[in-house]
Amino acid sequence: MFHIITENSKNSFSRLFFVAIFFSLFFIPITDVSAGTGLTIQPIKVSHTINPGEEVSGVISLTNASSDGDEETQITLKVEDFVPFAGQEGINFVGRAPGVTTAMDWITLGRNNEPVFLLKKGESQGIPYTIKAPLDAEPGGHYAVLFFKANRTGEGQQLNVGTQVAILVLITIPGNHLQKGRVLDFAVKKNFYSEGPIDFSMRFENTGTVHFEPKGTIVIKNMIGSTVAEIPVEGSIVLPSGARELPIVWNYAGILIGRYSATVNIMGTEGDTIGTGTVFFYAAPLWYLAEFFASVIIIYFVLRFLKRKVKITINP
Repeated sequence: MFHIITENSKNSFSRLFFVAIFFSLFFIPITDVSAGTGLTIQPIKVSHTINPGEEVSGVISLTNASSDGDEETQITLKVEDFVPFAGQEGINFVGRAPGVTTAMDWITLGRNNEPVFLLKKGESQGIPYTIKAPLDAEPGGHYAVLFFKANRTGEGQQLNVGTQVAILVLITIPGNHLQKGRVLDFAVKKNFYSEGPIDFSMRFENTGTVHFEPKGTIVIKNMIGSTVAEIPVEGSIVLPSGARELPIVWNYAGILIGRYSATVNIMGTEGDTIGTGTVFFYAAPLWYLAEFFASVIIIYFVLRFLKRKVKITINP
């Protein structure tokens, strides 16, 4: 699970909501409805590659998915930086990252840069954003998060605590940056299987300066060295200095018997191998073997019985 650290402890409870964002591994549409006040948002991640001095724009779809009431919901917009939590599956919301300019300085969110607006129940609105990289932007990855906080306006215009959703912004500045990593650990869940599926896990560390999605293959060979399967590896995004555990499953429905090896190869952007690992496991179809030996024993005793009780004579 991802771990999130915040500088402001009084906001730590509300920030825990974003564990759900990372559990969805960046790619699942997120919906949160809490106490009748909720938001749905698309997408939950935007990724752009821009050169220093250039800008790019986009639109975020935000919907008031409140489950009851007809009151308007007050939406508050906020932009913050985040940095990877070194060596772990987490990020650190830092407000503003160290540096003269950071990703949050590059982003303009909302119409006319207005941080607060009203959204009726069931209403959807496109929220524009613009990212402009400064001329002195350093090559590599730069990261920010766009917060959308909903508060229900009740009687007397008193605000009730609602919910908060977010979008991750991944910015790559081309230049002298590194996109690489390494396999920290590659393992199989069990040493012995009687049948598939076979469960593997790989822990990958991003040792480069930009976010990276591990891709490659797992080659499985039997005890005589013949390749029996090649499983594609398509991991989720791993941030610079971060590490992530990726589950991989070989869904095999046939008969497995003997000793097998599984070798993972993770490829770089230029097709070179940047990480590898090998594990071994054993397999045997226990149920088939049990049925076979049971059949042999039954046949043996049947033949023995017939030999003792049945006499066959042939008259000339």
